Amino acid sequence: MGMDEGMDKSAARLFLVYLLGLVGLLGGLALAKGGLYVERHEGDTLHLIEIVLRMSEGQWPHLDFVTPLGMLCFLPIVAFMWLGLGVGAAIVMAQISVALLLVPMVWWLGRSRLSRGLAYGVGALVLVMALAMIHGEAAISLSLSMHYNRWAWSFAFVAILIAVLDPKHSSNEWIDGLIVGVAFSFFVMGKITYGVAFAPGVAVALAMRGQWRVIATALVVVALFAGVLTALAGPAMWMGYLGDLLLVSSTEIRPRAGFSMGALLAAPQFLLGNIVLILAAVVLRRGVDPRLGMFLILLAPGMIYVTYQNYGNDPKWLALVAVMILAVSRGPQVVALAVAAGALVFASFFNMATSPLRHFLTNEQGFTALFQGTPYAETHGDFYTRADRVNRIMTRKPMIFESDELSYLNALADHKPEVEFLGEALPTCLQELGLIGASLAIAKDLDESGLSEGKTVFVADTFGSLWMFGGLQPTHGAAPWYYGNLSGYDAADYFLVPSCPTTPYAYRAIMKDVKDRGETLTELRRTELYTLYARP
Repeated sequence: MGMDEGMDKSAARLFLVYLLGLVGLLGGLALAKGGLYVERHEGDTLHLIEIVLRMSEGQWPHLDFVTPLGMLCFLPIVAFMWLGLGVGAAIVMAQISVALLLVPMVWWLGRSRLSRGLAYGVGALVLVMALAMIHGEAAISLSLSMHYNRWAWSFAFVAILIAVLDPKHSSNEWIDGLIVGVAFSFFVMGKITYGVAFAPGVAVALAMRGQWRVIATALVVVALFAGVLTALAGPAMWMGYLGDLLLVSSTEIRPRAGFSMGALLAAPQFLLGNIVLILAAVVLRRGVDPRLGMFLILLAPGMIYVTYQNYGNDPKWLALVAVMILAVSRGPQVVALAVAAGALVFASFFNMATSPLRHFLTNEQGFTALFQGTPYAETHGDFYTRADRVNRIMTRKPMIFESDELSYLNALADHKPEVEFLGEALPTCLQELGLIGASLAIAKDLDESGLSEGKTVFVADTFGSLWMFGGLQPTHGAAPWYYGNLSGYDAADYFLVPSCPTTPYAYRAIMKDVKDRGETLTELRRTELYTLYARP
């Protein structure tokens, strides 16, 4: 079939069946396991589950706790928890619901702008990202961490292709605007990085193509989404959202997600992809499709910026570039560049595509229920983590030499000084494994000591989700992931100092800020895992 041939009604129906079949296959494999099994990223796991638990119990992001992530990252999961599902099933069903939302969007994109083969390929790319059980990269594992990044890329693929490609077979600006509006609603009220990155390129592309009705429709759709969220959470949510974004952008507590921008542009593992991007723009500008070449140039900084912001620095945009150039030409230069782009990102998409099957085939014997023995054991007992990573608590400490012969190594190593707190020097240490096990043990000890019931605690670390495992209450205003400024500290009854933090830079910042307050703290309990202080 030629690249400019469209889909007749029969072909369009078959394409829809294909898309729904993909959702059924990938989503069905995930559901068929009967539980959700994750193998890594325990910190991100606790972060996600704390947010959806708090939301399911009536709390709202930006009002009751700090997070730069918008509500649309979590509402699909929370909706299924409100319906009575455990958190594991709710996450899988949320992925399926997002994929089903994307199906008509991809169907319209394929029917209106793409050849049949390219449409089928784009459908696979978009739905694999929506339904995967790993964020990408080449390392084989299972993790629902950063699910919102995959969802955002799925919406970005569809919205960008709608914006930059002219319709070939069907034209309806209202439908185009609806699709772009849904995508940017998720960006603005979910993962705003994508909105900031892609809005200029998408807006210019639509404007240059004279698609003013698309722009207007998209803005109306975003406004409608915003109105619904305002009705649910109240208008104060928006000021809280803005405050959370400003806090995260202004603090140095949370470092970049991976490589520096310089490395992302020139490091060996990224350089070839960037060269493909540049060559694609050059080939388009020099006669293949000069206008699309300019659109690609406008979108390129956003593509690289999103990659810089996301953990793993996975350049998923390479697949998007391949589709963009193949949609307008099948010349030898274009095909060669598309093959190169596809080869560079193949491992990531193959990893995502096969992850539901790996999840289905996972041996359950090596896993333990996250909430086993806790108040949530019955309602959310379908979320499982690797037992060896839960129970094996491993720490790393610098080697300090006491002998005269080797003491010179201490100075050469340039160790960070010990943290001094309330007249005591605290050792430098890093907990590398066992975050969930340590959290369970601390929560259990607080319960058995009679210190937890109805109380709240601020933890001197990035994660403070102890309340999920015992009798503590969530601390109002605290962040499931610490971003700075002691958010929530004033609402806490206790201040808990872990013997070995998971994130030393956050630990040091918190200890300094608490120390600078000069308030009187009373030590209540000390164990090998933590020291607990009562706040005045």
